[in-house]
Amino acid sequence: MGKPRNVAVFIYEQVDALDVTGPYDVFAVSSNWGKDFYVYTVGERESPVHTVSGLAICPKYSFDNCPGPDILVVPGGLGARKEMNNEAITAWVQKMTASAEHVLSVCTGALLLAKADVLDGLQITTNRRAIDLLREVAPTSAKMVKDVRYVDNGQIILSAGVTAGMDAALHIVRRLLGSERAHNSASMLEYHWRESDFSGLVSKDSLQKDEKLLIRKAGLADLEAMQQLYREAARWIHSSTGFFQWPEAAFTKEYLTSFVEEQEVFAAFLKEELVGCFSIQWQYEEIWGDQFHDNAGYVHRLAVSRKYKGQGFGSRILAWAEHYIRYRGKAWLRLDCMADNPALNRYYLSQGMTFRGRFDSQGWSANLYERKIKREEEDLSHE
Repeated sequence: MGKPRNVAVFIYEQVDALDVTGPYDVFAVSSNWGKDFYVYTVGERESPVHTVSGLAICPKYSFDNCPGPDILVVPGGLGARKEMNNEAITAWVQKMTASAEHVLSVCTGALLLAKADVLDGLQITTNRRAIDLLREVAPTSAKMVKDVRYVDNGQIILSAGVTAGMDAALHIVRRLLGSERAHNSASMLEYHWRESDFSGLVSKDSLQKDEKLLIRKAGLADLEAMQQLYREAARWIHSSTGFFQWPEAAFTKEYLTSFVEEQEVFAAFLKEELVGCFSIQWQYEEIWGDQFHDNAGYVHRLAVSRKYKGQGFGSRILAWAEHYIRYRGKAWLRLDCMADNPALNRYYLSQGMTFRGRFDSQGWSANLYERKIKREEEDLSHE
């Protein structure tokens, strides 16, 4: 069993009670009795704060002694309008964001993220009554999204007001631990999860065109399905080419566990069925040699279920990956393909990929491809 993720819920004077307790309870209920999440409150100091409705809450930790959060929740409330000018708070939020896996703002908690200078180039949203205020303090590069429960930028997720924070928190649970865990948690809370009412890295219209294809971060709960998918792909590579470029026996639970824990791995689902899997890497890879540059995301270990051959899922996954890479501030999508598989190479060329060279290693070879990401802004806000 791995170490549970630390979930820090920040509290301050005049915070909204449900902005705090809603996401807090989502992560606590989803934690599998503390095995997957360690949830705690943190304040600027270890002294009680009072919510807008007068509830007193004593933070478990202060800035000085709190564990480093893997997930940081920044709630809203009337006090956010004051605390967004508190440099100690915004500096702490900025520092925690730099190392956190995910950051979730609820309601006017977005004001604190804006003043912490972490929203450059992102989709943003907040309580509909605070849209104009957020627009005033957010960077001009941020894109305001109205009439959604939450927006997902990858690391940073922002929600609308109050109960929308629970929707966004359940979305994070789904990304990390799977859809079943998120739905079970919503059921235990007797909460109607508005899971589809969001703006993510692809638009609602695209999701509908993709038959509700859901792409999210892979978690340990997905390992069995991932193992079946990759072993199926390995068998297909061998049967179609005679090569063992992906040895079936290599996809052990141990290998896939380290794959999920050490890389950004994404899983694509169609009605709860895993239909594709891939990772996106950003660091130097020997395979690219002198051609490496850090203005790209490298799509790696891309596999699509043979059950859905010819139905366009590979193209949809590449389009999603391109959106994600663009929102991470990169300009190129890169991948490699087994050099001695003509059909697969023709496919990537048909997807607008440009051949950049060949890498030869002992027993296997790969062709290198990349394509420039289009810079035109897509209409994600439906405004």
